[in-house]
Amino acid sequence: MSLAKQGQLAVAREDLTGLVESLRELPKGHRTALIALGYRRLAFWIDWQAEKGGVPLFVVDPTNTSTTCPRCGAKLVEVGHRRLRCPSCGLEADRDTIAILNIEGRALSQMGGPLAAPTAPQVTDVSPNRWGEPVNRPKGTLAL
Repeated sequence: MSLAKQGQLAVAREDLTGLVESLRELPKGHRTALIALGYRRLAFWIDWQAEKGGVPLFVVDPTNTSTTCPRCGAKLVEVGHRRLRCPSCGLEADRDTIAILNIEGRALSQMGGPLAAPTAPQVTDVSPNRWGEPVNRPKGTLAL
């Protein structure tokens, strides 16, 4: 969490509160494996570490995070083991990658939109030329 704080980053995770209750719908082998993971304990630990480190935490709705296209919102189709493709825009990736992108997008929308550059004072006293003299050029142009 200290790296997240230093980099002015946030932590986003799914709200898996209802996961244990929904296990009844899964096959027995899956139920046993998921119960052993202790999602509530892990979520509590992540939340506590974020709070302790002063890192913003965003808990997002987990609905369809691994089955919805993060680019266009269409329903994804399976094209291989854990591999999904969007029939609308053609995005193809592992279902975990898809979920990460959707979780990130939902966290950003909770923050109020896409990430903006960190607010820092603009450096205006640095000269881009090698002799150290200020260069006057029109706004919006770059020195090469």
